[in-house]
Amino acid sequence: MITLLFLLTIPSIPEDYKLEIGDEIAITVSGKINFTYSQKISPEGNVFIQSGGLALWSPGEGEIVPAGATVLGIVKILNRTLEEAKEIAKETFKKYFKDIDVSITLVRFEDVVYVEGAVVSPRAYPFFPGKTARDYIGLAGGPLSSGNLKDIKITTPENKIINGSLDTIPLRNSVINVPQSKIYAWKDYIAILGGISSIVYWITLTKDTWGK
Repeated sequence: MITLLFLLTIPSIPEDYKLEIGDEIAITVSGKINFTYSQKISPEGNVFIQSGGLALWSPGEGEIVPAGATVLGIVKILNRTLEEAKEIAKETFKKYFKDIDVSITLVRFEDVVYVEGAVVSPRAYPFFPGKTARDYIGLAGGPLSSGNLKDIKITTPENKIINGSLDTIPLRNSVINVPQSKIYAWKDYIAILGGISSIVYWITLTKDTWGK
């Protein structure tokens, strides 16, 4: 039940997400020609507009036929949304191809948030601006039944450990740790009850022995 609750909170990429240096995007051209290629945003904030993976097609009047994966131009998309980046790329593509559409998807984020501890799938997840610890734990499949959600620890990029909650908004490249509960499984209950029984037996034995 707890896991289902967290799975329902998995976030999608916000429409206002601004592309960062190092983000990897996939650019797809479809229509009269069809091809897709992926590329990381350069340190200058640019990507190539290229004619990679061309399918068979018939050029129209005024269309240029690139040879192989020719670079057609360079565009700056740093701090642009995916929709804005698509329109920028489309303008360049349309100088060479007619009757096409362009789409851009985010393949990989440069910045991540690590989720570790008592969660279903502990690993690194893409950083989502404004998302909470609850969202990232949801991405990790939710907490295990042994997870202690009241004692979440968050390590900042500066290696400072803070006490967090499900509503805490982690910074880029932070680490969210969901600790194990002190008592989290039937085996632990049995072990603890067994230990208590042993202590009670020892106290009783001692009392009987030394109380005489």
